[in-house]
Amino acid sequence: MKFTQFITGLLLISSITGIMLASSILNAEEIRVPMTVDDAEIRECAKTFANAFNSGDAKAIAAQWTKDGDYTNEAGIEFNGREAIEKEYANFFKQYPGVKIKIDIEEIKMLSDTSAIEEGTATLGEFAPVECHYVLIHVKKNGKWLIASARDMRIEAKSNFERFSELEKLIGTWSYETSGGKIETTYRWIANKKFIERDFSVSIEGKTTLSGTQIIGWEPSSKQITSWLFDSTGGNGVAIWSPTEKGWMMQSSGVTSDGTVTAATNYWNFSDDDTLTWKSTNRIMGNEPLAETAELTLKRSK
Repeated sequence: MKFTQFITGLLLISSITGIMLASSILNAEEIRVPMTVDDAEIRECAKTFANAFNSGDAKAIAAQWTKDGDYTNEAGIEFNGREAIEKEYANFFKQYPGVKIKIDIEEIKMLSDTSAIEEGTATLGEFAPVECHYVLIHVKKNGKWLIASARDMRIEAKSNFERFSELEKLIGTWSYETSGGKIETTYRWIANKKFIERDFSVSIEGKTTLSGTQIIGWEPSSKQITSWLFDSTGGNGVAIWSPTEKGWMMQSSGVTSDGTVTAATNYWNFSDDDTLTWKSTNRIMGNEPLAETAELTLKRSK
């Protein structure tokens, strides 16, 4: 029974992400606190800044500061006054023509009716993005919000290896054997440890009935550990990985070779360094729900 469930689970092993994201968005809409006028105006200032930055307009950027405002860049160099700030941005645009910025506001805290603190992340570039954490102090003058002080702090980018180094425990070959059948799966680093490749095979009475390859890596646009799976039947899928107390959970969705949509929540858990358990829940094939699998135990091959 376990063996059959595992084979079915392998066909379901790829991801339910779209449904989860939609649910998260709906829930966020339900609990969203109404935005104040000042909050909305400060957020509009961020849009104006981004538009000016993406147009390479140093003068329009500097106009968002108070006359005697200050700006400290990620290197700790301080620029005082609109003129100095404009000159700094003009030099920046000459050095990096066409660079784009994306601003994600994390928090706006009102200190009074005429002052506020804004914190967030600014992402520069697209192909090799650089992230900075920023803090702005806004003041309201003559009914208009302006920046009195700004500070950028560079966020050091983690390597792919650092982002999912905990997955290194999976590296190696794992197997499960029962009378008449064997499951074997091997994880290995590839591409200078930027990705992990997993090969698996299912054999019954010495004959391989199912095999496949999975690539696991850091997906920079969604900022999540993601895997892509392709099996010998022509099925494929994708999964989002999240750490748990004992291992990893994979929200998986995919499609079989005949076009049937699949979804499942899969778990890899470590009992110890040489013992790995697998279980699949919330399984769906087409429109039909499937029972969750029994827990399967794989041992590390020496």
